[in-house]
Amino acid sequence: TSQIRPGSSLVAKENKAWISENGTFAFGFTPMYTNDQLQLGIWYNQVHGERILVWSANRDNLATKNAVLSLDNTGNLVLRDGRATLWSSNTSRAGVEAAVMSESGNFILYDKMQEPVFQTFSYPSDTLLPGQPLNVSLELTSSKKSPSHGGYYTLKMLQQPTSLSLALSYNLPDAPDDTLSNYSYWAGPDISNSTGDVVAMLDEKGSFGVVYGPGSSNGAVYLYKNDRDNDGLLYNKSLTPSTRATSLRRLVLEVNGNLRLYRWDNDVNGSRQWVSEWAAVTSSCDIAGICGNGVCVLDRTKTNSSCSCLPGTVRVGEDDDRCFENSTLTGKCNGRHENLTKEFKIIAVQQTNYHFSEESVIANYSDIPTVSKCGDACLDNCECVASVYGLNEEKPYCWVLRRLDYGGFEDPSSTLFVKVLGNDSDWGESSRKEGDSGGDDRSAHEKALVIPIVLSMGVLIGLLCLLLYYNVHRKRLLKRAMESSLIFSGAPISFSYRDLQHCTSNFSQLLGRGGFGTVYKGSLGDGTYIAVKKLDKILPHGEREFITEVNTIGSMHHMNLVRLCGYCSEGSRRLLVYEFMKNGSLDKWIFAPNYNRDKVLDWPTRYNVALGTAQGIAYFHEQCRNRIIHCDIKPENILLDENFCPKVSDFGLAKLMGREHSHVVTMVRGTRGYLAPEWISNRPITVKADVYSYGMLLLEIIGGRRNLDMSYDAEDFFYPGWAFTEMVNEQAIKVVDKRLGVAVDEEEVTRALKIAFWCVQDEVSVRPSMGEVVKMFEGTMEVNMPPMPQNILELIEEGLDNEKMENMHYAEELVREFLVFRGFTSTLQAFEMELNMDVGKGFQVDKILDLIFSKYIPKFEAEKLVGLLSFFKQCISSSETVFYATLSKLEASTLRYYIVHAVRSGRNDKVKEFFDMLGDDLQQKGDDWTPCYALPKESCFRSSVSHLFLKGLAGCFASFTKEFSEPDV
Repeated sequence: TSQIRPGSSLVAKENKAWISENGTFAFGFTPMYTNDQLQLGIWYNQVHGERILVWSANRDNLATKNAVLSLDNTGNLVLRDGRATLWSSNTSRAGVEAAVMSESGNFILYDKMQEPVFQTFSYPSDTLLPGQPLNVSLELTSSKKSPSHGGYYTLKMLQQPTSLSLALSYNLPDAPDDTLSNYSYWAGPDISNSTGDVVAMLDEKGSFGVVYGPGSSNGAVYLYKNDRDNDGLLYNKSLTPSTRATSLRRLVLEVNGNLRLYRWDNDVNGSRQWVSEWAAVTSSCDIAGICGNGVCVLDRTKTNSSCSCLPGTVRVGEDDDRCFENSTLTGKCNGRHENLTKEFKIIAVQQTNYHFSEESVIANYSDIPTVSKCGDACLDNCECVASVYGLNEEKPYCWVLRRLDYGGFEDPSSTLFVKVLGNDSDWGESSRKEGDSGGDDRSAHEKALVIPIVLSMGVLIGLLCLLLYYNVHRKRLLKRAMESSLIFSGAPISFSYRDLQHCTSNFSQLLGRGGFGTVYKGSLGDGTYIAVKKLDKILPHGEREFITEVNTIGSMHHMNLVRLCGYCSEGSRRLLVYEFMKNGSLDKWIFAPNYNRDKVLDWPTRYNVALGTAQGIAYFHEQCRNRIIHCDIKPENILLDENFCPKVSDFGLAKLMGREHSHVVTMVRGTRGYLAPEWISNRPITVKADVYSYGMLLLEIIGGRRNLDMSYDAEDFFYPGWAFTEMVNEQAIKVVDKRLGVAVDEEEVTRALKIAFWCVQDEVSVRPSMGEVVKMFEGTMEVNMPPMPQNILELIEEGLDNEKMENMHYAEELVREFLVFRGFTSTLQAFEMELNMDVGKGFQVDKILDLIFSKYIPKFEAEKLVGLLSFFKQCISSSETVFYATLSKLEASTLRYYIVHAVRSGRNDKVKEFFDMLGDDLQQKGDDWTPCYALPKESCFRSSVSHLFLKGLAGCFASFTKEFSEPDV
C-alpha cells in the first residue's frame, strides 16, 4: 500500500488491513481465543492457514468488533474501543507526516524529514523478524496460551555484575520478592567485553546471534548459523532491509518458554508450512516452570513431556498441564518448632530432583547418614516445604528448601521429600495425572495408597543396588579414563554434568573466580584432585566447535602448561576440567604481604618461574600445530605445582589461528596493566602482544609488587620507570624485592630486567619472540641494553607525582561507577581500554572529560558526568574531600556514587548534623533507597557511622545545585 496519511483509520468490523508494498505483511485486526476478542497486530499476509502474529499492540488488553485504529491529525496512532483507549503510539506532537507498513515487517511513523519517530521494531512482542534488533533495553515476552495463562517467559540482555548475555528467564507468577521473580534457565555467551553497542538479531540469511554495532571491530557471536547460506551476519543500521529474505523466517519465544526459529518452507509432501530450524533448549524439561511447580517427565522418545503433580499440588485445568501449590504444601507452623511430626508428614517422591534458586535454600547437609534422614531434616524445620537427597560419590547430600518454584525433573539418583499436613488425605488425588480414575470409595483409596508404597519399596531397593553398582562402576571408569586416556592418548575426557557435580560436591569448594567463569576444587574416584572451571556463559561456539577447540588445547602437553583433562558440554552448560595446582597462582606468592614471610619466593625460584613461564608461552606460540595467542598473561594465570614449577593456565581468552596467518585482529581482551599498545591503536594482534604482557609480568616477579602501586613514594610508585633508571645506572639490585635481602644474583637480576624491557618495547618488531626470551634466560643468546620504551619515557618526562596519580584514580573510579550503574557497559569497556594504554597522558581529569565526550553517552548523561568531574576537580584543588550532588535533581541510584566516594574520602567530622535532612528529603521524594553504601564493599554498614556519612552529604548538596543542575530535556 502507499503511505498512510493522518486521518486514516481501520475499523475492526470491516476486516480490512494496511498491506506492505509487495504484500508480504499486513497490519490490522485478528481474532484471539474467540471471534469476539481481537488483537491489533502484524502478520505474514501471504502465508496461508493460521494467521500468526509477529507483533501485537494489545495482547494484554483485547478489543471487540467495535474497535477503531486511527492515525489522527495530531500524528498519534491510537486504538479505541468505544470510549476506552486500549493503546497509543504517543506521537501526538512528534510531527508525524505519514506511516508505512514496510516489507521488513516494521510499521513505521515518519516525520517530514523521513526520520522514524515510532516503529514496531522498537516494541517487540514475542517475535523477532529478520533485521529487527533486540538491544539491552528491549525484551521478548511470551504470549498467552489462554486469557488466564501465559506471559511467564522473557528473552533479554541479562546484565550481571561481571557479565552481559542474552538470556531466557522464567518470571515466577506472584513471586514474593524480586530475587525469585526472574530465574534464568538458558543463556548465550558473555558479551560484556565488547566495545560499542550490541544487539541480538536474526539476519536475512537465517542466522541468529549477537551483533556488534557500527564502529565496532568485533564480529558476530552466533547462537545459530544457517550453513546453507553463510555469507555472514550483516548489521543493517536502517532497520529496513532493501531486499527480501530468500525464505520467510521468524524467531519466536513460545508459550512454553523455548526460543525457536521457524522457516516457511516445503514439507515432505510438497505443501508449504512453518518448519522449525533451531531451538535454544533441546529438552523441554530444561525449561524452568514448564510444569509450574510440578515435575516434568519425558516420554520414551525423549522428545515429548508431560507434567506430574507433586503431593500438595493440583493441576491448573483441562487446557493447562501445569501444577500449582495448594494450601497443604506450605508448612503453616507459624514459627512453632514443637510437635511438627504430629501435624505434618513427609512424602517421598522417588527418582526426582528439583530446580531451585539459592534464595530457596535453608540448609545444605553433607552428613546425612540415610535417605530418610533428609526427609526428617525437612520435617524438623519449620520453614521447610521440601528437601532433595542425592549422592556425591559415596557421600550423601541433602538440600533443605523453603520454596518449590521452578519445577522438578526426573533424576534416578535423587529423591524429593515434600512436606504436607498430617491430615491431608487427598495428596494421592492431587498428584494423579489428568485422566486417572479418582473413585471415592474407601477400598479404592486404600489401594491407591498401598500399591504405591509396595512398589516404592521395591523400586527403592532396586535403586540402591543400581546406585551402588553405578558408583563403583563409574569410579573405575573415571580412574581408567584418567590413567589411560589422559596419560597415553592425551585426549580430554568428556564428563557429564552430573559427574562433575559429584566430583566437586555440588561445586561447594571455591578456588577462585575469573573473567569467564568460576573454578572449584574436585576429586576423582581414585583420589586425583582436579580444578573444574564452570563457565558463566556459553562460549561463542556451537557444541561441535567448542569440542574441537577443547581437543586442540587438550592435545598440547608441556611441563609448563596446565593440562586440560576434560570438559563438559551439555545443553547450555560448558565446563573445563584441569589438573589441580597445589600452590595456587603466582600472584599469591610475589605479592604476599610482609607479615606472611612463608609466602615470599626466593630469587632462584623466581628466576626458574620466569624461565618456565617463558618456555610454556614459547611452546604454544611456536611449537604447536595451531599457533595460539593467550591474550591474558598475568600473575593470576601462572599456577604453581607442589614443586613450584610454573604452568600457564586459562586459555579461555586464547584465539586459535592457522600457521599460515601471521596475525589475527580480534576484540580487546586481557587485563589492564598487561595490555600491549597495539590493542588500542587498532594494529594487528600477533603473538608479540603476549610478549609485551610477559615483560610486564617479569617486572612484577623481579620487584615483588605491582607495576603501579600508590602506596610507594613518588620516586618509585611507577615501578617500570624507576627500574629502568636504576638498571641504566648499574644499580639493578636496588629494584629487587626488598624482602629477599642480599640473597640474589645481581647478574641474573640485570639480565632479567633487560629481557623485560626488550619485551615491553612499543614497536612490535623490536620485541623478541618467546623462543628468543628463553635463549636469553638460558645464556645462549646475548642480551644488549634495551632502549627506554616510549610509553615509560613519556611518563617520566611528565613528572607525575603521587598526589596527581591518586587524584586521577579517584576520578577514574568515579567514572566507572557512574557508567556501571547507568548501564553504559559498552562505553565502560571503551573507557577502560583507552586508559589501559594511555599511561603517560591519561592521568589527568581533562583526559577523562575528552573520553566521555567521544563515546556513546547521550548528551544529557555526558553533561551530568562532566558536571560531576568538573566539581571533582575543584574539590581536589581546594583540598575538599567530600563530593557533592544535587539531591533535588538526581535520582537515588545516582546518589549512591557520591556516597561511595564520600565514604572513601574519610570525611566524617560534620556528618551527624546533616543526616536528618537527607533522610527526610529521601522519604518525601519516595526514593527507593537503602542507606547502605559504604566501603568496604563486602560489608553493608548499618551502624550509626554509616548513617553519619550519609548525613554529612545532605548538608553539602545545596552548594552544588548550580554546578550540577539537570538540563531541560
